[in-house]
Amino acid sequence: MDKLYIIVAGLALVLFLIVSAVASVTSRQRRKEAMDRCRYRPKKHLMVGVEKTCFQLLNEIFGENFYILPQVSLDSLLSHKVGNQDRYEAYSFIEHKYVDFVFCNKRTLRPVCAVKIEDSTSDDQGPGSDPNDMKKFFRSAHLPFVYLEKPRNLTRERVIEEFSRVIYETSLIQPEKRGRKKKSEKETPRFWQKLSQSS
Repeated sequence: MDKLYIIVAGLALVLFLIVSAVASVTSRQRRKEAMDRCRYRPKKHLMVGVEKTCFQLLNEIFGENFYILPQVSLDSLLSHKVGNQDRYEAYSFIEHKYVDFVFCNKRTLRPVCAVKIEDSTSDDQGPGSDPNDMKKFFRSAHLPFVYLEKPRNLTRERVIEEFSRVIYETSLIQPEKRGRKKKSEKETPRFWQKLSQSS
């Protein structure tokens, strides 16, 4: 009786594995066929509305000193591999999150500042999506994070004032008690100098 039970269970398992493999291959084949049928065309604009206006204003003010990159993911900007923390958990908070613009050093391409503009249409309410959460992430990385509220009313003066405040506050953050200075700390004073020149 036991032998019969084992044989039936073994056959059921083999059958299950065969059906799963066939289903997987069929599913992959269907996806491939669907992909072959799909067609695309380029969008007319990379940015529109407030995002475009903000990008143009930032370039007008800072473009001579920095590259300004649009739509950069947090996991491209911030490493979650810090100390002994739970890396999976740390990554989950920044996964699929974006900032609107990143300022980069033109020579090294090192990020020196991140910018998020207020977006009332955003549906993402998950942990890490709120600008205050993002501020904490960037603060821990000693990377300036500027959140621009009411972007429709932005002026050159208001942008420079907001950037000056954030850059100054970030420069006051005490470094962690570890051997070498963090690279981002060396970059911040230069950013501050160039920001002052821009105004």
